[in-house]
Amino acid sequence: MLDLLGVGQDGRLAVIELKADEDLHLALQGLDYWIRVRWHHLENLDQRSGLGEFQRLGYFGGIRLSGEAPRLFLAAPALRIHPATETVLKYFSPRVEWTLAALDERWRRQVKVVWRKRSG
Repeated sequence: MLDLLGVGQDGRLAVIELKADEDLHLALQGLDYWIRVRWHHLENLDQRSGLGEFQRLGYFGGIRLSGEAPRLFLAAPALRIHPATETVLKYFSPRVEWTLAALDERWRRQVKVVWRKRSG
């Protein structure tokens, strides 16, 4: 199940995958959700309206969703990001715009990003 699906001020969907502990599958799980969201939003368009499923079904009411692919955000405590995560991200297609956000270990009290890396 997808952790979070949001939309930015520019109308682009944002797939957000969160982990509390070290997990080798963080990047690939996020990619799997990104592919599914992209398909529902951009590939499965209604022939009459031209809208993807999210808008057709009333999600994000009042917001015009962008025709661009979603962004992918991966977040976990800094000391809990699996060492192989960045290696796996190197093999993602350039079409997947991703951000890896390392959170302060006290994330339960206050969410603070201590470092981030982005695709491209």
